[in-house]
Amino acid sequence: MTDLNPPLLARDGAVLRIVAVCRISTPHQDKRSLDDQLAKLKQFVDDHYDGPVEWTLISSQGSGEHLDRQELYQLEDLIESDCHDLVLAEDLGRVCRRRRACHLCELCVDHTVRLIAINDRVDTSEDGWEDSAFMSTWHHERSNRDTSERIKRSLRNRFLQGGVCQTFQYGYVKPENASSDTDVRKDPDAEPIYDEWFTRLEKGEQYTDVADWLNEKGIPTGPWCDSETWNGPLVSKVTHNPILKGYRQRNQRVTKRINKTGRHRSRKARKEHQLFRHVPHFAFIEPARYDRVLKLLAERNGRYRRKGENGQDTRAGVSKKKTRWPGQHVYCGVCGRLFGWGGNGAKDDLMCTGAKVHRCWLGTAFDGPLAAERIAAALFREIESLPEFDEAFLAAVNSEAKRLDGRRAERVAELAAQAQKLEREISHVMDFIRGGDNSQRVRDELTRSEQGLAAVQAEQLQIEKTPSTILVIPPVAEIRSLANSAVSALAKDSVEFGKVMRLIVPKVVVFPYRLCTGGPVVLRAKFRMRISELLPDRRVQQALRQPLERVLTIDLFDPPQPESFRRRICELRAGGITQREAADLCGLTITAAQDAAGLQRRMNAFGLTDPYLAVTEPPDNCGKRRRHLHHRYRFEPLEGAGQF
Repeated sequence: MTDLNPPLLARDGAVLRIVAVCRISTPHQDKRSLDDQLAKLKQFVDDHYDGPVEWTLISSQGSGEHLDRQELYQLEDLIESDCHDLVLAEDLGRVCRRRRACHLCELCVDHTVRLIAINDRVDTSEDGWEDSAFMSTWHHERSNRDTSERIKRSLRNRFLQGGVCQTFQYGYVKPENASSDTDVRKDPDAEPIYDEWFTRLEKGEQYTDVADWLNEKGIPTGPWCDSETWNGPLVSKVTHNPILKGYRQRNQRVTKRINKTGRHRSRKARKEHQLFRHVPHFAFIEPARYDRVLKLLAERNGRYRRKGENGQDTRAGVSKKKTRWPGQHVYCGVCGRLFGWGGNGAKDDLMCTGAKVHRCWLGTAFDGPLAAERIAAALFREIESLPEFDEAFLAAVNSEAKRLDGRRAERVAELAAQAQKLEREISHVMDFIRGGDNSQRVRDELTRSEQGLAAVQAEQLQIEKTPSTILVIPPVAEIRSLANSAVSALAKDSVEFGKVMRLIVPKVVVFPYRLCTGGPVVLRAKFRMRISELLPDRRVQQALRQPLERVLTIDLFDPPQPESFRRRICELRAGGITQREAADLCGLTITAAQDAAGLQRRMNAFGLTDPYLAVTEPPDNCGKRRRHLHHRYRFEPLEGAGQF
C-alpha cells in the first residue's frame, strides 16, 4: 500500500464510503469499459487504503457534454447528503465536462467530500486543486473540439473524392465492399418507376397519391429505410434529394450545442458549408425536368407554409414541443394520439394527429385559444367553490401522515436488509475475482449487484430527506389565492401559463358527442384538476391530492340554437303562454322555437337529461368528417386510449 497525502479517511472513523463514477459516451462502445474503469478505481483504493470500504456505483452511457443527465443529478444528491467521504473517477471527463466539472468539485469541497480524478491528478484535498481542475476541463474541451474538426476535415475531403457513400435511397445498388460512389450503380428496374413518379407529380397528384401508387405496385422503400411502406413525407424526402438528377449532397445540416444542457440542436447549414458532388451516372431524371418539377411543387405547396414576419420564420429554432397551451397536452379519446395545431386548414384549431394520417376516424377539430379560456375559467369556478377543511378532515389527514410515517420506518428497515444482502453478494463476487475467476458472468453479476445497491442507497437517501412531522394544511383561502396568483396574471398563450396548467391539469382527453336529434360531431374535454400540485410542500401535495382532485367536463363548442334556448322555451311554455309568444320573448322565429321544443321531446322520449350522446363509432349519416371512408384509413388505436 502506497502513501497518499493526505490519506483517505472515513468521516465516521469506521467505513470509507466511496461514490465511484464510470461512464462511456455511447451505447456503441464496449460495455466492458465500465468494468475496466471500476477495476482501476478499486485498485487505486486498495493501494491507498486498508480499511473497510462501502461502494456506491454510478455507471452510465451518455455524452459527458450532456449536463442534464439523471446520473449527474444523482451524484449531486449523494454529495449533498453528507453521507459519503470520496467521489472517485478515472478523470473529470468521466463525470462531466466544461465548467460544470469545476462546479462539481466546489460542491464536494462545500460538503467535505473529497474528489479524486486519477488520470487528471485532481484531488480536492490538496492545495491548488482549482488549477488542476481548470486545466483538465480545458484540456478535455479542447481535445473534443480538435477531434471534431479532424473528423469533419477528413469526411469533407473524402466526400469530394467520391467516398463517404454509406446509405442510398430506393433505386441504387451498393455492392457489399463499395468504398466509392463509382462502385454504386442504378437499378434498371427503377428507371420507369421514377419517370412515372415525376409524371404524376407534374399532373398535380399529391405525395400521398404517389405513395399509394408505389404501395399498390409493391415497390420497396429501400434497404436503409426504417419504414416498410411509402407515405407522403417519405415520397417528399426522396423527391427533394438532388441525387435523382445526378448530384450527391452532404452537410446540409449542422448541430449547435445548447450550452445550458450540453445537448445539440440541428439547424440548416450555411451555403458555404454545404457540399455537392456531380455524379451523372446516378441521374434518373434530367436536371432541367427535375428543377422544373421541384419549382412547380414549391409554388403549389407554398400556400401551406408559415408566412413568418419580415422574411423570418417565427418558429425557426423552436422545438415543436415548445408550443402554446393546450398544444402537446390534449389527447384523442378515440385513438389516444395527441391533438396537433392546424385542424382542417385552420391554424388555431387542434385536430387528432391520428385522423391526419388516416388512423382515426375522429376528424373534428376545436378552437385551441377558446379551449384554453374555457378550461381556465372552469378551473377558477371550481377553485372558488372549494369547501373549507373541517377539523375531522385535518385530523384524518394527520392520521394518514402518521400511518405513512410508520410505513416509512418499515421501508427503511427493508432497505437496510436489502443493502446488507447486496453488500454480501458483492463481497462474495469479489472473492471469486481475487481467486482468479474473472469471467464475463462474474463481472455481470458484480455490475448487477452494485447497481442494485446504488438504487437501494438512493431510495434510502430520499426517505431520509423526507421530513417526519405533523402536516400543516394551509387554509382553502390561501390555496385559492395561490392558484389565482399563479394563473390569472399570465397570458393564455404564454409559455409560463402552459407550465402552470400542465401542473394543475396533467392530461386533457377529448371525446366526440352528437345531439340526440343528429347534426355534426362535437367535442367535450375531460380532465382531472389537481390544484394541490401548486403547493410547495411535497407531503402536503400528496395529502391533499385526493381531497382536492376534481374531474371536470368542458364543452369545446358553442351549442346550436335549439339547445341554447331549449330550457327557456320549455319554461315559458310551462307557464301557459303560446309557442309564438315564447318565440317572440326569446327573439326567435316560430320554427326555431319549435325545434327547441322538439329537442326536449326527443330527450323525454329517450329519458335523457343531457341532449348530447357519446359517439363510439364513425356516424354514417354525417355529411362531413368521413375520413373512415378513405381507402387509406385503418383504425389503429393506441393502448390506453380514452384514459385520463
